[in-house]
Amino acid sequence: MRHVVYGTAGHIDHGKTSLVKALTGIDCDRLPEERDRGITIDLGFAHLEDQELVLHFVDVPGHERLVHTMIAGASGIDLALLVVAADEGVMPQTREHLEVIRLMGVAGGAVALTKVDLVDRETAEFAIEEVREILEGTPFAEVPILPVSASTGEGLSELRKTLLHQALSARPHQVEGRPFREAIDRVFSLSGAGTVVTGTSLWGRLEVGRTVTVLPSGLEARVRRLHVHGEERKDVEAGERVALNIVGLAKGDCDRGSQIMTPGPWVPTRLLSLRLEVLASAPSSLDEGDEVELHALAARSIARIDRLSDRPVMPGHTVTAQISLSRPMMLFPGDRVVLRRSAPVNTFAGGLVLDTRLRRFRRKEAADLHDLPTVQRGAWPQLFDRWIGEAGLVAPSLDDLSGRLGVLPEIAEATLGRLLAAKNIRSLETQPPRFVKEDTLVDLVERARCEIGRRLQDETVSSGVPARDFMSSLLSPPARFLAPQYLDELRYRKVLELVEGRVLPPGVNSHMSDAGAKLSRRLDDLYREASLEPPSPGEAAERIHARPAMVEGVCKFLVQQGVLVRLEGRWYIHRSALDEIVRVLRGWSLKDFGVADFKAEFGLTRKLAIPILEWLDSERITVRTGNRRRVIGRQR
Repeated sequence: MRHVVYGTAGHIDHGKTSLVKALTGIDCDRLPEERDRGITIDLGFAHLEDQELVLHFVDVPGHERLVHTMIAGASGIDLALLVVAADEGVMPQTREHLEVIRLMGVAGGAVALTKVDLVDRETAEFAIEEVREILEGTPFAEVPILPVSASTGEGLSELRKTLLHQALSARPHQVEGRPFREAIDRVFSLSGAGTVVTGTSLWGRLEVGRTVTVLPSGLEARVRRLHVHGEERKDVEAGERVALNIVGLAKGDCDRGSQIMTPGPWVPTRLLSLRLEVLASAPSSLDEGDEVELHALAARSIARIDRLSDRPVMPGHTVTAQISLSRPMMLFPGDRVVLRRSAPVNTFAGGLVLDTRLRRFRRKEAADLHDLPTVQRGAWPQLFDRWIGEAGLVAPSLDDLSGRLGVLPEIAEATLGRLLAAKNIRSLETQPPRFVKEDTLVDLVERARCEIGRRLQDETVSSGVPARDFMSSLLSPPARFLAPQYLDELRYRKVLELVEGRVLPPGVNSHMSDAGAKLSRRLDDLYREASLEPPSPGEAAERIHARPAMVEGVCKFLVQQGVLVRLEGRWYIHRSALDEIVRVLRGWSLKDFGVADFKAEFGLTRKLAIPILEWLDSERITVRTGNRRRVIGRQR
């Protein structure tokens, strides 16, 4: 079945509810007070079936104080049925409702000129001309205007035929590639059943037994039953008026304005970036800092105008804006919002959501809001490309992208495939995979090369820069969890070498200037020849006529290279001298020995003998028991 939702619009007492009843046989005034007073207070629902087509009607209140309820009802409608009474003509709420449905993105429908049985032909023709006048310059300029009477039945057949014909050419709902999504416009409890929520399903499909999430609260429930206009169903899809009987939540856990969605990476927002139109009829301009009431789907929130690409915005102009919300809302790119003021109460602007996760722009960056991309399906690759570029080295995951756009992960994956094939982006080897632009990696490569040069330019000799410290200097805090992946990428691109946890220029396992290499060779020779009578670094500096600080640095490097060994007491000794001591000890016939025995055997002073013995202990060559030591692993 094809499902199309019509929303009524028009001034109070112009016959919207009576007309829907005459078309469908269903009275939308379900509340006792509505029937007693003869006016619509809350949303009403009806339907009309014709072969493979189902028209769903959302009947809205026409009173000026209930425009917020009317906006909730207009969410999710495909076409509008504007109702104007022939005996009164165009009235204030006629104009406001027309602006609302236009701002909500509804681009077609019909006008029913009701109560024609109460006026003469001339009055009816005058009312038609008045309607044509207010429709001029809007998307409804060419819609049919049909005189009808709910009382006598005049024109109803032609109106019904027109509505069915228009519905056949209405844009189909997003079913494939989207999660199930329904904006709740009514919540109640039924004895023996529990909590029931109703609304117009906006996207996707849903089956009985599935788990759903209530957003923005994040509470989960299970679908026990599904109903469409009183008929129990095993599954439903976008475009239907759906009642969900859910298990696991009380009536108080849901409210009008919340949304039902199948679970996924969906994140509510408090900051919207949107294309905003200020109506020509707005009584004043719009500026940063203004407080407004924002309506989106069936929800509303007090909001503040944070940024405007042009300021102030005069009536009749369109700008790009950022608006902060007083409470979180569940919105996606492509959703529509309406802005109203509280004093005096009026609808003055509306817009199209472009992004819900963009950072808050600074005042000097406001003009850049003009560059925000469109959100049409054909532009999704460009949208992903921009989002990945903006994220930089933080590198969003597939869930980040699909959750931001409001599509199932498999759809986001297909969109990313086009970018990967074009080599515009790279996939990092993480779980789950994350994506970064090639341009971002090229920039990282250049900065890494400069950072290595900067870190080592004043070093005579160095074993490199600690990798963790090096990557922290290149990555912002949010991106540092990906440091291992970026380090591997830099190694792959031959920007650096990684030696024992330290970063060095490519092709080397140590960094050394020509002067450092020469000094290294001299100190190697000096300590090798000194053997068990090694000089201190200061004495070594005097002997080879070098700066003490430079000698100290080269000695540390020779320790890292295994040429020298540093003993307690800041002694440096050549490794070959210690290797000779080990060889002799393992050939000793003594069962154990003391410090005096050791000094006598190798001709050492006590100040050097003790550090060497402690080194032998630490290397597990000897083991100490009291004041005696014995050799471990003695040669036979």
